[in-house]
Amino acid sequence: MRSSIAPEKFNADSFRIFDKGWFLLTGGDFYRKSFNAMTVSWGGFGTMWGKPVVTVVVRPQRHTLKFLDAGEDFTLCAFGEEFKEALTFLGRNSGRDVPDKIAKAGLTPMRSDEVAAPAYTEAELVIECRKLYRGELKGKDFCEKSLIRECYPDGDFHYFFVAEVKAITGSDKYKKQF
Repeated sequence: MRSSIAPEKFNADSFRIFDKGWFLLTGGDFYRKSFNAMTVSWGGFGTMWGKPVVTVVVRPQRHTLKFLDAGEDFTLCAFGEEFKEALTFLGRNSGRDVPDKIAKAGLTPMRSDEVAAPAYTEAELVIECRKLYRGELKGKDFCEKSLIRECYPDGDFHYFFVAEVKAITGSDKYKKQF
């Protein structure tokens, strides 16, 4: 059961939740039934411009990028371990090739509270985000050049989004207990 969590009451291992837990990033519009989702494991939380923010990165070839670029917002949803197989499927399959991939993964889209992009009834955590900034990583700007060889051998540098956290709903495990 999810309930509202104020950003200052949000509690998560910010390193583990992206790297090991994964998020489902969804861009698009629930009401128009025009959205796509992808699994992400790179990103972070923080404060920027006096706002609670999340940063995510998306490679240029990802189908979800078109939905992120078309809208003003997106959602990040976390799921329990029992959904790891579904998240793997959603990360490996493109909505270009599998148009009903969310249904095939066994997830149920639902209306979000503050943004047009959908959340999922099965999610244990939903973070609703409004885009503030979109940028592009460039090879020339890397201080640690070995990252280019290790992470970008094809030159497909990520686009990154900094977004304001507009709403958080989650299970009790995501609430500070003080």
